[in-house]
Amino acid sequence: MMKRTDYTIFFSALLMLLAINLSAQSDFIFGADLSYANMMEDCGAEFREDGEIKDIYRIFADNGTNLVRVRLWHNPDWQESLEQTEGVKPQYSNYEDVEETIFRAKMAGMNVMLGFQFSDFWSDPGRQIVPKAWEGVATNLEALKDSVYNYVYATLDKLNNDDLMPEYVKIGNENNSGIMTHTGMDPDFEGITPVSNSWDRHAQLYNAAIQAVRDISETAEIKPEISFHVANPAHADWFYSNLISKGVTDFDIIGFTYYYSYHGQSPDEVGEIVSNLSENYPDYDIMIVETGYLWDTQNIDGLGNIINESSPEYQPVSASTQQKFMVDLTGAVQDAGGVGVIFWEPDWVSTPCSTPWGTGSSQEHVAFFDHRDNLNFMKNGGGGWPAASINGGNDTIVTVTFKVDMTGADVSNGVFIVGQMTGWDFVQMAPGSNSIYSTSFELTPGEVFAYYHITSNSWDNYEAYRETVPEACANSDELLNDPTWTTDRAFTVPPHDTIIANVWASCETFNNVISFTIAEGISIYPNPPVEGIITIENRGNIAVKSINLVNLSGQSQQVIPHGQNNTCQTQIDVSKLKQGIYFIHIQTEEGVFTQRIILK
Repeated sequence: MMKRTDYTIFFSALLMLLAINLSAQSDFIFGADLSYANMMEDCGAEFREDGEIKDIYRIFADNGTNLVRVRLWHNPDWQESLEQTEGVKPQYSNYEDVEETIFRAKMAGMNVMLGFQFSDFWSDPGRQIVPKAWEGVATNLEALKDSVYNYVYATLDKLNNDDLMPEYVKIGNENNSGIMTHTGMDPDFEGITPVSNSWDRHAQLYNAAIQAVRDISETAEIKPEISFHVANPAHADWFYSNLISKGVTDFDIIGFTYYYSYHGQSPDEVGEIVSNLSENYPDYDIMIVETGYLWDTQNIDGLGNIINESSPEYQPVSASTQQKFMVDLTGAVQDAGGVGVIFWEPDWVSTPCSTPWGTGSSQEHVAFFDHRDNLNFMKNGGGGWPAASINGGNDTIVTVTFKVDMTGADVSNGVFIVGQMTGWDFVQMAPGSNSIYSTSFELTPGEVFAYYHITSNSWDNYEAYRETVPEACANSDELLNDPTWTTDRAFTVPPHDTIIANVWASCETFNNVISFTIAEGISIYPNPPVEGIITIENRGNIAVKSINLVNLSGQSQQVIPHGQNNTCQTQIDVSKLKQGIYFIHIQTEEGVFTQRIILK
């Protein structure tokens, strides 16, 4: 951990070099709660962008995130009883961890929202536990107010002295039931030993925290805006009218949590709530300070997922529908006069680290890093939501060409393709040479589709005409994670134009099945390779310096140096390599282009 002098030196020397111009960013807040980020790195997570390991804060900043939310617990020493992997610190979400998060976020050019939870443990609508250090004054309101004031003031004063003052302070976390309402927890982590449910009491504690923020702001260059936090958009009007009626008025942001899985409203309905709040409380900004939406339905570790329902308006569940949900939600909030949206824990990936509930992550199916692709950042999913929102939606479209070899099959009625990407309508494929039929679709990267080929365009007795997809290649890699499609083919739309070439009713492929154009003029096929050979085509006469095939550990398996690979075709024999995921790095004068390869 860097000391105060270290931070000062870094800020003084680097701010000009970094040329951080926050005013040039969108005025709208595109936030990410990265409270787990430091721990995930210590737990062994290697976050990647475009296949390359990269600083996680830099990944978010480079993809449009302009604010990091971070939680602060008072003394979370309960973590020390958990069994963790080597290299994991005794505590996270304490002051030292928060200090690191704020420093790294600011160095990446992002603002910060510091969330005081006023507990040693997670606070939520049903759990608001007084810190152990304050249990002795839990029923002494004046002493407890002093504890709150001194804690908030001292924390912000220390951060300010280290040039780490947050731009926003969130007082409490999902305080539907009040603040610090119990002094203990049962084995199920529910609050026991009630203290008080009086909102007059809660209001005085809130005002003590507000006063501390305002007092430290008098001499600080950064003067944090203050937000409160209630769960469920439908409860926001009641919560804030209650606070204001109790004399809690000196704050800036009406914040609330929204999850479709828990609260049920559509993005448009949330927009209506924001509009009503803006009209009813014109002196305050409105912000979704916590939200999230899934891109996968799979649970890959021993810790249960906490977001399990998807909206019927955003199907099938995929990276692209996650992005569309977030873009639509953001648009609804913006149109209604809201100022920001913060995504909760898009960094909480699956690792061997433990929580009180088990080992792994409850958010690996929500996080912006693909657990099927070596924790690669999904720009085509939630990870690209800020940029897509600024651009008016996901404007990345690729061409997917389907080919099928119909040799020996009866094609007298024509050849058709049918699947989720056609809306289960029959789309006729055009005939070509050598019994090859083809058609193309404009699709969004990250979408997952089931499909098959058929020699009829009618649902009458269709099973007599559809291809029988062998079990070995049906529902490829269980991408759809849905038993409905186990007799169909499946594919995920890549971030590049591609060709998928199947042999009728067979797992065999031909020519350039799943041919990826990784740079203008350079393509790789097939993927997975056929007969152990990968072909790289260089039809753009591009100066290629080297081609490097590496495994997941970054170890080179084959290197083709400059002088041997500037021909039209280069072939790599991978027949002797073990099955698994590999990466081909092609270095040109324009940079290094990377493509993931699956060996089966």
